[in-house]
Amino acid sequence: MIVDGAYPNDIRVRKEAEALAGKGKKVLVVCPRKKNDLETEIVNNVTVFRIGKNYTIAKKGIYDIIESATNINPLFYFGLKKAFKKYKIEYLHVHDLPLAGTGFKFKNNVKKIYLDLHENYPEALKTWFLWKQNSVIKVKNALFFNSENWSKKEKKYCEKYDKVICVVEEMKAKLIAKFNIENEKLIVVSNHEKKSFAANFNEEVAQNIISNKDFSITYVGGFGPHRGLQTAIEAMPKFVKHIPNAKLFLIGKGSADVETKLREIVTEFQVENSVVFVGYRPFKEVSTIMQKTNINIIPHLANDHTDNTIPHKLFQIMMSKSLLLVSSCKPLKRIVTKYNAGIVFNADDANDFAKKVISIHQNYDEYQIKTQNAFDAVMTKGENWEQESLKLFNLYAN
Repeated sequence: MIVDGAYPNDIRVRKEAEALAGKGKKVLVVCPRKKNDLETEIVNNVTVFRIGKNYTIAKKGIYDIIESATNINPLFYFGLKKAFKKYKIEYLHVHDLPLAGTGFKFKNNVKKIYLDLHENYPEALKTWFLWKQNSVIKVKNALFFNSENWSKKEKKYCEKYDKVICVVEEMKAKLIAKFNIENEKLIVVSNHEKKSFAANFNEEVAQNIISNKDFSITYVGGFGPHRGLQTAIEAMPKFVKHIPNAKLFLIGKGSADVETKLREIVTEFQVENSVVFVGYRPFKEVSTIMQKTNINIIPHLANDHTDNTIPHKLFQIMMSKSLLLVSSCKPLKRIVTKYNAGIVFNADDANDFAKKVISIHQNYDEYQIKTQNAFDAVMTKGENWEQESLKLFNLYAN
């Protein structure tokens, strides 16, 4: 496997690699080497081979530009040459569209080559950078991270690779409809969670974020224009007048530009006393926060990016037995509606978000059945990594 990110930090890559290693496959992950990283190590039976040295955001930016212009990432191209000399590699599993061109250069060195699309990358480019302020970065993104150009790359490499792994059924349908990719070439391996993850909610950890005096609405994850946090903030004045002790807790971080924008929205809607930017918290603490809060939210905007991916935290929250409020993004709505596992509001609609929060507050006890439905969906009805990973095993078994 190759991934342009830290390993084992990338959750999807780690779960896939460890699942295959757990079935007796010899798995090698090739990734960039940051300062103080070991060049090689074994992590949970997965061999990690890190390439280059002192990998930084600035270096990544340079490699990204070269990759966009030439379809080759020089760090990974020469790194893979070293890897092929050092290890016997029979299959190449390329994570995400940007490395597709580089990986394809080695097609003749392996039995099969697979492309694992974590998201609808070309459409993501339309939303990721909306709040960027730096004019140089804006020009760079317009030149090298143009959605139309990357859509052409997506089509090209989906046609060339032996198999394409999609993260949700919606992404598979999109590739068939837009590019006429053969159904048989596409498999879906989604971002489900291991059932053992539920054990994180068995032990309450001390935290000072959620308290009984607040009606708590909590978001956990990265911040960005596509995450829909602006919808939740805009909705606050609409329901705080009905629920004076309501508070929105934002657990996580975003870029400086993103956080500046969100704080501006908080000021614009005069909800400084009702929105709390918490920042990062230790994972054990986050699991307790998820469980203790009145509502966990995933308020993603609905667009061609968010409609073709799904966050790991959906399934994690479903394990927490805490109430779930999600936007009408297609994958979120599909899962939540199928199991009556939470409440759905119309994406990018602050009025509907507010209505749903007020309804939850007024009918809180009646809604609790949904938390058990969510838990059962993951633990007993197949919405878990144990079931989902079988598709990955079958890919390599065949």
